[in-house]
Amino acid sequence: MPALATLQNGAEATGDEMVFPRGRWQFVHAIDFSIEGHAGSEVLGVTSLTGDEMACALMTVEGFTLFEAMYRQGQGVDVRRAVPPFDKPAFAAGLMTDVRTIFLAPGVATRQCGRSADGASLCRYTEADGEVTDIVLPATGECWQIRTYGADQRLARSVVGRSCRKMGALLVPEYLELKGFGPANYTLKMTLIRAENLGRQASQ
Repeated sequence: MPALATLQNGAEATGDEMVFPRGRWQFVHAIDFSIEGHAGSEVLGVTSLTGDEMACALMTVEGFTLFEAMYRQGQGVDVRRAVPPFDKPAFAAGLMTDVRTIFLAPGVATRQCGRSADGASLCRYTEADGEVTDIVLPATGECWQIRTYGADQRLARSVVGRSCRKMGALLVPEYLELKGFGPANYTLKMTLIRAENLGRQASQ
């Protein structure tokens, strides 16, 4: 893990509020999934956020639902639909962890903010079990990055956003690439189709 310089506690040095949506949002992505270098089929991913709840669905381009699940803070994952090969418990757990990594700020954790050696703004969340999440805003002004590490400090997931555009305070990437590391290395390439702030629409 990169070292942090000029460490601070609390929110004053953070930019992570620009990374994680707050309130009611819906995102639609075209997703290209590959595992260990082998290309997979493309699907559409729909992610809906409402406070501490998150709904996730994978669909074919024709609109057939392949997988649908709900995550509630403190209650875990409720799988509502899963057709083969998306019906394996390990798939549901891994996918929902991927989606939570991208869209939800880490839960109860020790939080420190500062700068890495290359000048990037970095906020580090450390969980009680030793897992670490780094939220990175590069000094070059590029889009944000997320890196998660296991208790053994090995890189577990990395998320790189590209071509960010501002929607209020939020930086929304036009393209996301998530890589998972472990027994089965895999990559999710996500191209944004639509991002909607449903809370703002409701207030208008």
